[in-house]
Amino acid sequence: MKPIADKTMDVFEETALIGAKAMKQYLTYEGENKKFLDKAKVGAQAVSAYARVRASESNRMQVELIAERVGHIDEPKRLER
Repeated sequence: MKPIADKTMDVFEETALIGAKAMKQYLTYEGENKKFLDKAKVGAQAVSAYARVRASESNRMQVELIAERVGHIDEPKRLER
């Protein structure tokens, strides 16, 4: 599996920050304008998507490290009977 490009991760992160701000604005908003709720919902989806992408990338890196370590282990020596 190929890594996610840094530029792509940067876009996800920037979008998640905007989404988090929209969620915060909704939580502090005291009016009746539904626009704040709609933006908060989209913002929550952006934060969730970023978290999933970041977790997937971390898992990919972990699998690659494990594969590299396992590849360096010598075959076990067999006990002779």
